[in-house]
Amino acid sequence: MGKLNVLHLHRMGDPQYRRESVRTLEYMIKEVATDINCLVHDTDLPFPEYLKEIDYHLIVLGPTFLCNRYYPTKLKKTLSKYRFIASSNACKIALPQDDYDCSSILDQWMVDWNIDLVYSVCPNNWDVLYPNYSQKGQIKLGYTGYISESWIRSWAKPKPRDDRRIDVSYRASNLPANFGSVGQLKGDIARRFTSSLPSNDLYLDISVDPQDMIPGNRWHNFLEDSKFCLVTPSGSSLLDPKGEFRKRVNNFCKKFPNATFEDIASECFPGEDKRFLFTAISPRNIEAALSETVQIATPGTYSGLMQPIEHFIPLEESCSNISSVLTMMRDKFLIRKISRDCKDAILAEPRLQTKNIVYEILSFAENTSTTRNIQETPQKQIEQLFERYYTHLEVLADSFWFKRRLIRTFLIKIKTSMNL
Repeated sequence: MGKLNVLHLHRMGDPQYRRESVRTLEYMIKEVATDINCLVHDTDLPFPEYLKEIDYHLIVLGPTFLCNRYYPTKLKKTLSKYRFIASSNACKIALPQDDYDCSSILDQWMVDWNIDLVYSVCPNNWDVLYPNYSQKGQIKLGYTGYISESWIRSWAKPKPRDDRRIDVSYRASNLPANFGSVGQLKGDIARRFTSSLPSNDLYLDISVDPQDMIPGNRWHNFLEDSKFCLVTPSGSSLLDPKGEFRKRVNNFCKKFPNATFEDIASECFPGEDKRFLFTAISPRNIEAALSETVQIATPGTYSGLMQPIEHFIPLEESCSNISSVLTMMRDKFLIRKISRDCKDAILAEPRLQTKNIVYEILSFAENTSTTRNIQETPQKQIEQLFERYYTHLEVLADSFWFKRRLIRTFLIKIKTSMNL
């Protein structure tokens, strides 16, 4: 077999605001396997018809592309625009995240497009998440983020703890109630931790304001400038198969913007919260471990890779053990040991490393392609098509995102003026 022809679809949004962990995941095949023909396409932009001429060996549906399932109109357009994938003989692999959100829609999508392998970030309940697909396709455990070689190199010797400016850092979003109590904790923990401190002698950089989000490599610099960071389990305690709870929550909150989570849960999904628990280790856990930023973490399984006291300082959800937390934070010997042991534990899991998961995916694709005897598009033709694509799309992308930013700036100004 010659070079593998790979198409990876994503929808990460404006390049200026992309999270580094998401970018690393969406580009991992292209950046690791430099000896293949890999095209990474942003589906916010048009997909040229001539790219359908290529005989792909592997088509990857990235996590941000699969987020189209949340929006009925966009999903309908996506299924129509990329319907050639359903009938393609290529090996097809999906990398979903938040499988529990619109799980039934995702399940049917995987069946309809004849996906060969799904990497689920949820370690259990696959029969609940994928009742139809699990009967015909393969499911393997994946992760919400992977460790690139560049991350390992850049954090080989992180900034010394005494030189770090921030004592405790945190960034998160106030998630809507349709992610259950696990999702609510992301916003609540910032307020609880800050208010539970007996004094203000710690320098905190804690925010859940969307305007304070830190994109790109700046996020890594922020973590490395933090001695400690808050973390909570990544995931949800609510299964929302068709997005119905999401709709109910949105409608209810429009009518009652000051409703508590308990009010929302009682009205929109009574008795459903914590019927299932979908949590996993997050990119933040991985990045903090590599940067040797000690995590102050609420209870969770963390994919079985992190244990309390050994790998993080345990913090009760109520922050009732704040005195114990502060005592451990002041124990320099303990902190050095936690930071070292946590980093070692994360690096010891081979399937967390980008190169290993990429080679696993490509090996599966090669075997599948050989079995199906996929014809190969001549290399010269591939190179010509790729050159045509990049020449055209580079100009188109710059124009597209420039217009989007102008619109975004205009809308922010309107919103600001309305609030004055």
